[in-house]
Amino acid sequence: MQKRLIALLALSAGSVPALAQTSGGITLYGLLDTTIRYSTNEDAAGHSRVQMTDGVLTGSRWGVRGSEDIGGGNKAWFVLESGFSPDTGTSQQSGRLFGRTAVVGLDGNYGKLALGRQYTLAHEVLSSYEAMAFANNSIVGYQGGNYTGLRYDNTVKYIKDFNGLQAAAAYTFGEVPGSIKSGSAAAGSLVYSSGPLEIGAVYQQTQNVTSAFFGAVPAAQASKQTVWGLGGTWKAARAQYYLGYTNNRLDVADYRNNVGYVGTRFSITDALVFIGTLQYDWLRHAGQGGKRLTTAGMLDYNFSKRTDVYVEVDYTHLQGQWIALNSSPAFANSGNTYGNASRLGVMAGVRHKF
Repeated sequence: MQKRLIALLALSAGSVPALAQTSGGITLYGLLDTTIRYSTNEDAAGHSRVQMTDGVLTGSRWGVRGSEDIGGGNKAWFVLESGFSPDTGTSQQSGRLFGRTAVVGLDGNYGKLALGRQYTLAHEVLSSYEAMAFANNSIVGYQGGNYTGLRYDNTVKYIKDFNGLQAAAAYTFGEVPGSIKSGSAAAGSLVYSSGPLEIGAVYQQTQNVTSAFFGAVPAAQASKQTVWGLGGTWKAARAQYYLGYTNNRLDVADYRNNVGYVGTRFSITDALVFIGTLQYDWLRHAGQGGKRLTTAGMLDYNFSKRTDVYVEVDYTHLQGQWIALNSSPAFANSGNTYGNASRLGVMAGVRHKF
């Protein structure tokens, strides 16, 4: 079954790079994705901005991965992956050396076991059912991380296939002295594949969430975050269609989100692909509601398996409590609209894998 959930060595949707150097089972790989972006409402006065930034779909990275046959149909494997900003060369993920992935595992007839810093089950499953896989461009991919957790440290994950049905479980250690529960997380998922159809569902609960929700939850309101969702994809001759739903709840901070999303990837020619997504989010906070519409379309032209260029347009419109959340000073990504109710963005970029 070819899906991101079982591909523990995969980097993100559509971003697996070509091999560069292989010696003794060790591979050095990387991806650079750089864009020029124009966007509106980039400050409280409503001024627009032109900038060079990271990619629409994928973040730039380099990494090392490898595996070893340990006999009996079993293998040991590892992935170490570092993210960086291509416009400045600085490290991402708060300057961590291997902030994207740092994981070691075993793989055999018993299933797959992975230990370390890795993608959450909620992110792996739900991003599979959104056409841009919760895009790297934060105003389009706002669900990634903020609802799904994106990546967790100190995580053990187990995955097993049963003739088309895949079951997975993950547990994150909080590592707080005197408390097993504090800072921990637990998740489970089921994914079924048959021919052109794939459907899946996931449930994840994280304790003591603050910065993970846009940085908008102060320490005094550290909350239990419960996320569940489901979705599916259908492959046709030249297209793949996506449908998904995310339910996000924070108990103490009192945020509730319901998100529905649809999308498609359509091969216009063998080299030219259109990707489109639409997400609608209903927010409830402190007895008041808010709505968010986010949509994006992208044309991606592939010169080869390693190099492509693209143009993208995205539009976001906010109402009610979504404006307050999206413009709070603590809002922790470039999707902040500074009190404005909308944003239009246009990007053109080039991506190269090695």
